[in-house]
Amino acid sequence: MSNLNVFVGRQPIFDQSGNIYAYELLYRNSEENNFPNINPEKATIELLINTFLTIGIDQVVGRTRSFINFSEKLLKHDVIKQLNPKVVVIEILEDAEITPYFIKQLSGLKKAGFKLVLDDFVLHPKYDLHPKLYKLINIIKVDFMNTTLTERTRIETLVKNYPHISLLAEKVETEEQYEEAKQLGYLLFQGYFFARPEIIKSPDIPSNYALHLHLFQRLNEEDADIDEITHLIMRDVSLSYKLLRYINSLAFGVPNKISSIKQAIMLMGLNKARKWMQILLLHDIGTGVGKGREKALIDHSLIRAKVCEQLAKKRGKQNSEAFFLAGMFSLINIIMQRSWEDILPQLSLSKEITETLLGKETEMLPYINLCKALEKFNWELIEKYCVEIGVTKAELRTISTAAHHWVTHFD
Repeated sequence: MSNLNVFVGRQPIFDQSGNIYAYELLYRNSEENNFPNINPEKATIELLINTFLTIGIDQVVGRTRSFINFSEKLLKHDVIKQLNPKVVVIEILEDAEITPYFIKQLSGLKKAGFKLVLDDFVLHPKYDLHPKLYKLINIIKVDFMNTTLTERTRIETLVKNYPHISLLAEKVETEEQYEEAKQLGYLLFQGYFFARPEIIKSPDIPSNYALHLHLFQRLNEEDADIDEITHLIMRDVSLSYKLLRYINSLAFGVPNKISSIKQAIMLMGLNKARKWMQILLLHDIGTGVGKGREKALIDHSLIRAKVCEQLAKKRGKQNSEAFFLAGMFSLINIIMQRSWEDILPQLSLSKEITETLLGKETEMLPYINLCKALEKFNWELIEKYCVEIGVTKAELRTISTAAHHWVTHFD
C-alpha cells in the first residue's frame, strides 16, 4: 500500500506580527518540491481532492485559511460552490481575462463570503478598464522577484485608493525585501526568507475502477435515487471514507454523529453529494485509479462490512447499517497508515462505532472479532463468537459466501 500516496504542498503566509495568517496550497504529485507539468484546472481539482477528501483540510492548515489558485475556467465550475469561504481564499490567476461577465462571477463569490486575491499582480490596462474589480478584491499579491521597486511603489500608490485591500509580498527572499515591503505598507508576507514550501504526504485508498464507472453513469441519469447511490457508494471503501472525511471537514457542519452512509448523504444533500462525487469520480476514472493496484485490504474491509451487516440483520438488529460501517472501517488505520486517534476524530462516526474500532467492549465488537477469526481460519474463536452472537456455523458460512460474491461483483 505504500505506493498509494497523495501529496499537498503548503507554504505559510505571515502577518506583521510573525503569526501564520494562512497557507498557500500547492499541487504536488510526489515528494519533489516542484510544480509538475499539468494544466491548472486538473492541478486544482486534484489539490482539492487530496486536501479535503483524503488528507483533510484540518490536517493541512489547522484552523487557518488556505489560499488556492483558481483559473478563470475553474471559477465557473460547481466545485467552488462546495467550498467553505471561511476556509478557502480564492486566488485569481494573473492570466484571467477581465470581462463584465467575469466581474459578475467574482461579485457572486464575494457575496457568498469568499475573500478574493489577485495573484502576481502588475499594473495593466486590463485592470483599469474594470474599476469595479478593485472593489471586490481583498488582497493583492506582488511578486518581489519579478517586479522593480518603481513598479511596487506604483502598486502601493494605487492601493491607497482602496483602503480595504491588503498587500501581500510574495517571493520575499531577503531581509532587505522584507524591510522594503513593511515600509511600503504590506501587511502579509510569503517567501523563502520565512519558509520554503513543505510537502504533506498521506496514503490514499485504492478505488474500485469498474464500480466508479458505473456510479458515474448513474449519477448523470435523472432517475438515480438516494438508495441506489447509497448502495453503490457502500461498495467502495475509498468513496465512503472520503464522503465522511469531507462532511466532517471544516467545509461542512456535522450536527449529528454518523452511523450510516445513507445518513451521511442525506445530511449533505443528494445534489451536493452528486456534484462532489462527480468531481471525485472524474478524477479517479481519468487517472485509472484502482487498476492493477493491490487491494486485498480493501476487499477484506468490504467483506467484513457485509458479514457484520448480514449477521446483524440475522439477529434482528435495527441498526445493521451501523454494523456495516464498523466492519468497513475496521482496517482503515492499516490502509491509511495512521493511528485510530488520528483518524476517528475526522469521521464523525457514532460513539458505538468509534468505541468498537478502538477495541472497547460493545455490541458490535464480537461481530468484528468473528470476521478476524474467519480470516485466520481460527475455528476455536469462530465457534466462540458464533455462540456469543447467536448464529450457527452454517448460517455464517452462507453469509460469508454471499459477502465474497457481493465484493467481487464489480471486479
